[in-house]
Amino acid sequence: MKHSLLVALVATVCCAAEPGFEPLFDGVTLNGWTVQHRADASGRWRAKDSALTVEGRPGNLATGSEFHDFDLRLEWKIGELGNSGVFYRVAGDENPTASSVEYQIADNARRASQANPNRRAGAAYGLYAPSEDASRSPGEWNSLRIVAQGTLVQHWLNGRKVVEFDLASEDFAGRAEEANKGSLFAKSPGGRIALQDHNSAVWFRNVRIRRLD
Repeated sequence: MKHSLLVALVATVCCAAEPGFEPLFDGVTLNGWTVQHRADASGRWRAKDSALTVEGRPGNLATGSEFHDFDLRLEWKIGELGNSGVFYRVAGDENPTASSVEYQIADNARRASQANPNRRAGAAYGLYAPSEDASRSPGEWNSLRIVAQGTLVQHWLNGRKVVEFDLASEDFAGRAEEANKGSLFAKSPGGRIALQDHNSAVWFRNVRIRRLD
């Protein structure tokens, strides 16, 4: 009981310091989140030590609410050679990889990130590489910020803007086509936030959002 009250107090102080932000994670439960269906699901998501963490591949963890224009902020850390991500504007129960952009979370030392800059921490996965490596070592907390307003999107990592693009631009359309994304990719003006299960040790905390619409 004392632990729950302490977490609630911390959340209140956090929100007071960031006017307009609403917490998406209470630090104790999975209230407000739902696990998306995955064939041959294994493991589970759970709240532990004021962070969301995943065991196995139970399915992505998505918000129950949808968001259109927003400023999303959270902290994440990844295990050695790990890989995960945050999807946004996920349409309903659609497969996020087919319908929405992913903010890449990764240990940049892993082989795929070394070979493909657009698979490094902070990237718009498979589309835009981060302008610099602003990530911290595995096991250390990083701050994520995604600002999406209309068709304009920014990815921030540890206080640095590392990616910026326009969903309505010819450049984005060309990159999406080259990455073999379908015709409905990133077309939804709003949707859910989803944390990816990728069979890697990953943690998320201080998840909050400010609506801009």
